[in-house]
Amino acid sequence: MTLDQLHLLFFKNYDEASLSLSPGINCFIGDNGSGKTNLLDAIHYLSLTKSAITASDALSIKQGADFFVVKGRFSAPEADKSETIQVSLRAGQKKTITHDKQPYERLADHIGRYPAVLISPYDTDLIRQGSEERRRYFD
Repeated sequence: MTLDQLHLLFFKNYDEASLSLSPGINCFIGDNGSGKTNLLDAIHYLSLTKSAITASDALSIKQGADFFVVKGRFSAPEADKSETIQVSLRAGQKKTITHDKQPYERLADHIGRYPAVLISPYDTDLIRQGSEERRRYFD
């Protein structure tokens, strides 16, 4: 399945954004600080239910807002099938993850369903900063 729709609401530097993604490679081009990395982080949320960049989910809520929503539609055109994943967080409450508007009974049921790999310049920190950093990462 591939991600073909992405919708953000009060996520990091975005008030609201909707993107239609094409199969294959998609390129995000923009000035520094325009939100390119935040788009990648939103995709990471849909796949792994957490940020690849910040340790606290609350830091993903846009400044001045009290919640965020990341929603994506994954499609398999050859099977005429699509699924919608939504990750949302209201300040001071528990993060919610839904699959086709239904909450997961166990979060483990979601992990691995939509695989994603993020390669970051910070990946070298796992080697350079020693065992403490590696333990924190794997925890």
